[in-house]
Amino acid sequence: MKNEVEGLREEIEELRQQVEGRQVTTPHGEDKVTINEVRDFIKNELLSINPLLEFTNGSREYGKLTISNGKQTINRILIRTSKSFREKEGYPSGWITMNEDLVNKYELYLFVVKDFVSKLHILVVNQRDLMDWVGPKTADSNGTYHFYINFIHGRWIDDREGEYDCSRFYFDWTTVEKLLSSKG
Repeated sequence: MKNEVEGLREEIEELRQQVEGRQVTTPHGEDKVTINEVRDFIKNELLSINPLLEFTNGSREYGKLTISNGKQTINRILIRTSKSFREKEGYPSGWITMNEDLVNKYELYLFVVKDFVSKLHILVVNQRDLMDWVGPKTADSNGTYHFYINFIHGRWIDDREGEYDCSRFYFDWTTVEKLLSSKG
């Protein structure tokens, strides 16, 4: 039920943004990002770096994925996805939301943007870095943080409140390795 409510909130906010002209609906609007597609992509990316990693699809309580090196496991992984919205402007751009009670709940946060040619772009963020990122943000009346992640002039920028350069998180799979090794 909680996931359904969050999904409805996201849809309402998306419609509000479209009405305000902030985001542009793409002709690929039907190209939703599925969790299975995202999980498979993440697994393949990580296995290309470390073929000994193991995965489960997680649980409702912890997240949509777990990652293990055989000794240590990252159980709490939050995956948020968005299709691109700024096709007319010519660059990938995603809109990610997250309730403020989730900021301290997970070890790893994966923000995924599916661009106009169906390529997945992933920002890999640990809890400490996410807390720094949301520090200057203000949650809305529902306690939700909003991230407008855009690839502009070779940099990933969140321009929801001010401008935050999140380029260092782009496909930074070393974050996963660091989390696994710090648990030992």
